Amino acid sequence: MDNILDDMEHRVRKVIAEHRDDPGFPQLESYGVSEEDFDDYMFYKQAIIDDVDSLRKKYTIYSIIFIIPFVVIAFFDTTVENMFIAVACGLVLCGIYYLITVIINKVRMSRLNNESIERYIADVMKFQDR
Repeated sequence: MDNILDDMEHRVRKVIAEHRDDPGFPQLESYGVSEEDFDDYMFYKQAIIDDVDSLRKKYTIYSIIFIIPFVVIAFFDTTVENMFIAVACGLVLCGIYYLITVIINKVRMSRLNNESIERYIADVMKFQDR
């Protein structure tokens, strides 16, 4: 079975490989960015995107967080009211975890942000759309 990689880094690199020598194609040097800086930026940006998109990891963590209140409630009297409390607590904990991960990923992306490279990527993708 062939796995086709269709992530941001591979799409940009594919466009660059296909059109690098075309007239009018944006050149990295004109943006004041070295090839090494571009490679590092693309690697770290894709790592952040992959971290956000990892469904198996995401569902496993949410499941564990959701189950924790049930484990705690099991030590006490297990009534219907307590089970509703456990469900509510599990949902609140999952919501808190979601907000924390969103904030952490936004901070990571803002620290990584490089306007010159972002402009280059946007121009490369515009060139492909021509």
